[in-house]
Amino acid sequence: MCLNPGDILRNRYKIIDQIGKGGFGKTYKAKDIRQSGHPLRVVKEIIAPLSSDPRVLQEIKKRFIREGKTLSILGKHPQIPELFDYFADEGNFFLIQEYIEGHDLSEEVGPGSLPLSEAEVIKFLQDVLEILVFVHQQHIIHRDIKPSNLRRRKKDGKIFLIDFGAVKELNSMAITASETGNFTQTIGTPGYMAAEQQSGKPQLNSDLYALGMIGIQALTGLHPRTLPSDPHTGDVIWRYSSPEHPMIEVNPDLERILNKMVRYMFSDRYYSAIEALEDLHSLSVTGKFCKKRPKPRLSPPKDKKFPTQVWVGVGSALMIFGVWVVSQVIPKTCPLTTGDDLSCGEEILIRTVALPEKQEGVKAYRQRRYEEGVAWLEKARQKDPNDPETLIYWNNAQLKAQKIPFYTIAVAVPLGNPSDGGDSGKEILRGVAQLQTEINRDRRIKGHGLRVVIADDYNDLDRAKEIAGKMGSQGEILGVVGHYTSDNTRAALPTYDLNHLVVISPTSTAQTLAQDNSRFFRTIPQDSLNAERLARYLAQTARRQKVVVFYNPNSAYSRSLHERFLISFDEQGGQVVKQFDLSKPIFDAAAAIRQGENRGATSLVLFPDAKSNPYAFSNALKVIRANQGKYLMVGGDSLYTTDVLQERGTAKDIIVAISWHYLANSNQVFLAEGKKLWEGTVSSRTAMAYDAAKVLATALENQSSLDFRQKIQAIFDPTIRRELMFRTVKSPYFETEGATGKITFELSGDRHEAVVQLVRVVPTKCSPYGYMYIPIQYKSAEEAGLDCY
Repeated sequence: MCLNPGDILRNRYKIIDQIGKGGFGKTYKAKDIRQSGHPLRVVKEIIAPLSSDPRVLQEIKKRFIREGKTLSILGKHPQIPELFDYFADEGNFFLIQEYIEGHDLSEEVGPGSLPLSEAEVIKFLQDVLEILVFVHQQHIIHRDIKPSNLRRRKKDGKIFLIDFGAVKELNSMAITASETGNFTQTIGTPGYMAAEQQSGKPQLNSDLYALGMIGIQALTGLHPRTLPSDPHTGDVIWRYSSPEHPMIEVNPDLERILNKMVRYMFSDRYYSAIEALEDLHSLSVTGKFCKKRPKPRLSPPKDKKFPTQVWVGVGSALMIFGVWVVSQVIPKTCPLTTGDDLSCGEEILIRTVALPEKQEGVKAYRQRRYEEGVAWLEKARQKDPNDPETLIYWNNAQLKAQKIPFYTIAVAVPLGNPSDGGDSGKEILRGVAQLQTEINRDRRIKGHGLRVVIADDYNDLDRAKEIAGKMGSQGEILGVVGHYTSDNTRAALPTYDLNHLVVISPTSTAQTLAQDNSRFFRTIPQDSLNAERLARYLAQTARRQKVVVFYNPNSAYSRSLHERFLISFDEQGGQVVKQFDLSKPIFDAAAAIRQGENRGATSLVLFPDAKSNPYAFSNALKVIRANQGKYLMVGGDSLYTTDVLQERGTAKDIIVAISWHYLANSNQVFLAEGKKLWEGTVSSRTAMAYDAAKVLATALENQSSLDFRQKIQAIFDPTIRRELMFRTVKSPYFETEGATGKITFELSGDRHEAVVQLVRVVPTKCSPYGYMYIPIQYKSAEEAGLDCY
């Protein structure tokens, strides 16, 4: 049907003019002649595609009815056009909606428009987010938010969200269905469309991405498609400097909010419109965009002058008194208290059965009998050389007993018990303890040794935040190694930032952690490398093109690895036929594998979290048992544990992506020292933790010295030394050599060097479990050169 001005549709809607046209149909302005005053309406004519397939036509009709009901619900919001009617006529479909008198936002942020002010952008974002809160509460994704789909009403300036994609969906769905036999389709506009939406998997926060890009366009005057992106993260770069586009000045808090809205990975964005809206409201409430009137200067009253000597004496006395006061007020580092989950040697945090010698050594340390503590801890080391906590406490006691000057760092890991990552926590401690021992042997840092504070975060988010606050208040702590999981690291980072502490993680791999906090660095590469390596391996392995993925969507680590794998595997031509949530308490692994088998799956991909959820990791073990070696299994580095090895034969040939393996290592000095200290081999977590501690030690060694005045100031303000640490590590010239080779950092804080290693589970007599991980290039322990194969 072709409607012309003057035509009357359904004896009610008189066409005034055509106001839009596309491949799907046409849009008209019309009058409702049955209503008093003849109010204006929008008529959307959706032209049914030519198709002889009755399935296609039936599906189009079904979706049209469903979309009509959806638009009826959405129209109840005061800033979404009301839907008055929807019907089919002569084979075409029609939507009758409220007409919004005004103009599209493309006139305000489009080509030739001047950039908006920060206050205008904040108000605009708040207005649209309030609409999206309602839309997302209906479990609806708009999928095509762009300036032309935002309309400002003339009479009151309110913004309306229009065009919910129904018309586009019906048209593109018909084309897709006729060609492929399925009814899925991608809707969106390049530049405003998020990566996951382009892959046909839109999320609620895909709408936040589009809105954030409009906000950036409003601030910069640049279309999103003209902006470059970071080649490592995919994140858009919009505050860049070039001759054509100088770097814009923007409030850091607004910049942070926009950056979080437009992260490449949807798991790194705001989860909901409400969350983004709360952050924006906090900007308005705190008045960060209001200019404050400067206070008038007051001239000091004139008074009698005292001799200079008097002032010098009074000043010196006040300084001494001030230093004493500060020493009483500032929380002491290593206060030798128990029960606070931090210890320099006064408390045992590895809560398994402790040797009597270790208990005596800790007791002596707590009572400041350091020489006696050294003796007892040495005896404990001889009985159990594999305990890293004992070695750290021994080193700390030696420093105190011999009155050696030292610097202090901390390490935050889970230690409570093996079920919450305690084994991994001890592996991390071994790396830090090994580096500390090497430094203290010859006072390697400008004649100073290294004291290490151990913190147990229990693999718990709230405990991680609490621990970060405690370490931040202890002024002598100059840097932190930790945390174990990406979720705990993300939770604690704001507190570290508040306290100016540099954090180096050896194990947190989730994407954009470094971008979220400038003081965060990591010696382990981000998830994309491991995900891409696994995807490439599967794609290159015969008959491994279809996979089932198991992951925990509530874990930052698991989500990040999962999303990067999906993107990379798709690029390799692979297909994910089914996905399962490992975090559910009721989980049938055998049934899940059968469902994958029915869809032609040839491999299983396991991305459980690092035991932050009580079910995810154990459910992954259930998958391993249920598989019984039938399908090839690959997974992330959270599977690099003895828990998997204890599954014995069912775990045989599992492929895991890690960062380092001692059989593929070239640093023989590190290996020899580790073998002597621990009387065995070391894991990748130990190597990465060694490197993290090495970064902090190198920063302490390379940083410039404080002059006398700065040293006095540093007593009152511990952030002076911490800022010096941060600037040293952040320097583009920073470089050190660790267990895994050269270590440098990108501007984002991510490690520059790509270190990744695939390992396979093989049977061997070299392990007490009967199985071990070896590099994938070896097919057996014998081929790997192990004497005990």
